[in-house]
Amino acid sequence: MTVADADLGRHSELPPVPVDPRSARTVGWLGATALLPMVAAHVVGASVVDPVLDPISWYAFVPGGGELILAGGLIMALLGLILTVRMYRAGLAVGPVPAAAMILFAVAMILVGAFPTDPPDTAVTLSATIHRVSAAAAFCVLPVVGLSLERSIQQPRSGLPRGLRTAASALGVVVALFLLVHLSLVFFADSGIIAFGLIERIGFMIMIGYLFLLATTIDREDLNPGRVTAGIARHAVVETDVAASALALSGSRSADLVG
Repeated sequence: MTVADADLGRHSELPPVPVDPRSARTVGWLGATALLPMVAAHVVGASVVDPVLDPISWYAFVPGGGELILAGGLIMALLGLILTVRMYRAGLAVGPVPAAAMILFAVAMILVGAFPTDPPDTAVTLSATIHRVSAAAAFCVLPVVGLSLERSIQQPRSGLPRGLRTAASALGVVVALFLLVHLSLVFFADSGIIAFGLIERIGFMIMIGYLFLLATTIDREDLNPGRVTAGIARHAVVETDVAASALALSGSRSADLVG
């Protein structure tokens, strides 16, 4: 084996196609931005709303709280629409189901903030009904998106599509728990569920985590020929540079041995 072959062997683990994590970055930035209004609402309503017992929607009764909830919902809606465009551009989404589900998610997140729930111990109004149905719908449609993408990816490059199916099942359990919590609010003044405010907050964190998994899957499984070709071209340049450096090094060593 020549010196050049030995030098090239050290670089055999270079990825064949570099992965651009742009969708994951988008979820990271917009997800963190969406959490800022929610954190602000918790600070503003710290003396009124118990984050362990009371639902997030009760921050609407705090001055400025309703606007903060709406701001967070708008950012999450924008995030959902961006991921919708990218999953179709990547060739991973097939048919109208993923788009319809993500559009429904975006609309639901906006309606959650636009229609506040009712104050405690009051009759249920139309606004509160829209609020609760929208919150439930936002959770219900996300597993549909993940399962649809998993079915459309025929030749996965990673284990992420299978992870989408597993995560969709886990999210389904969260959805069932979420519906249980909110249905109890419809029929009973008190939910009767211990720490149900905390459960709801954990559910929204899981929602963001699921969106991050969707984004990472889009980045890793992208079938766009332009991006794949560009990635292969960049990798070819790297391999050429490595080979040239190795040959130059081999030549210099041979010259030293002759001298």
